[in-house]
Amino acid sequence: MLLFNGSLHPVTDRSGSFYAKVYHAVLDQCEELGIPVTQVDLSQTNLPFLDPFNIEKNEAVDEFLKTFTEEEKQIWISPLYHGTITGVMKNALDWLELTSRNDAPYLSGKTVGLISTAEGSFGVQGINTMISIAHTLRASVLPYSIPVNKQEAILRDPNELTEHYQNKIKLMLELLKE
Repeated sequence: MLLFNGSLHPVTDRSGSFYAKVYHAVLDQCEELGIPVTQVDLSQTNLPFLDPFNIEKNEAVDEFLKTFTEEEKQIWISPLYHGTITGVMKNALDWLELTSRNDAPYLSGKTVGLISTAEGSFGVQGINTMISIAHTLRASVLPYSIPVNKQEAILRDPNELTEHYQNKIKLMLELLKE
């Protein structure tokens, strides 16, 4: 399964931020369920901006495209920035345009689960954006997404991601395994 960090926010240190806690909760649940994970972490990737009129690929682009087109099950995670996903996530997904002439273009036949973190209840806006992008890329979107309300989660437990969200992540992974 592909786990996609759609942010420049570093997730290498699970205690570094709330967003990293969410990311690592998915990794931990995958390990518990025996799901092998391939990570695409934009904070560790050197993807250039896509200029459709002057496409200059590098090794990072080739690896990104290979990973996204090979992994059948995917989870995309993005924080909400100004009402939508991050710009780097959108730029990364735009590189999938180079797969348009493949036998199975874009993300045909792939299933994507979606998680968005936000200050308050607006995470669903990020989910809606990712749904639109995934559908445009011909992926199936799991009919179960997780908009994570950071404020509510921290009120419940400032040190760990709450059981409430842990259970949601587990359910998403079980649905993806089916």
